[in-house]
Amino acid sequence: MTRFRSLSAWCLVIVGALTLTAAAPAFGACSGDADCDGVLDAFDLCPTTPALELVSTSGCSLCPCEGPASGGAWANHTAYVNCVTAVANQLYLAHTLTKTQKTNVLSHAQKSTCGTTNILCCTWSKLVYGSMGSCAVMAPTNCNFTVLRKWAENRGTGSCYYNPCTW
Repeated sequence: MTRFRSLSAWCLVIVGALTLTAAAPAFGACSGDADCDGVLDAFDLCPTTPALELVSTSGCSLCPCEGPASGGAWANHTAYVNCVTAVANQLYLAHTLTKTQKTNVLSHAQKSTCGTTNILCCTWSKLVYGSMGSCAVMAPTNCNFTVLRKWAENRGTGSCYYNPCTW
């Protein structure tokens, strides 16, 4: 009977550890995975993929912002969003992406500058130290103090989803 109790306790410890390991990315910890894309660094062929990027088992983006893997640029923003939508739907139907993850990935794609020309992600904040910034997709000429009346910084192409302001 004592052996059974200790075995039960041991099983609970293992199940608890596995649960915490599986939930690690939700808590912001990605041990052994610097870009938190779900592919361990030892096997990641693209170790700096952006957050919320859909990646293959090699860790490379399935719909890279720069353009299709076949080369060239996206025809437009809609083509990029269509790629992300198709891949997200496939992963959701295969039960490798939750509904919340799918929603976040699609919001990321829709609020990105991928597939656009002369549009970028601009962040700005008040001129007070420690103030929170904001982020939007806009023309480069609008990303300046004269227009916004705030300190502004061009963050280039990519997504403004999850505000990337760091001040």
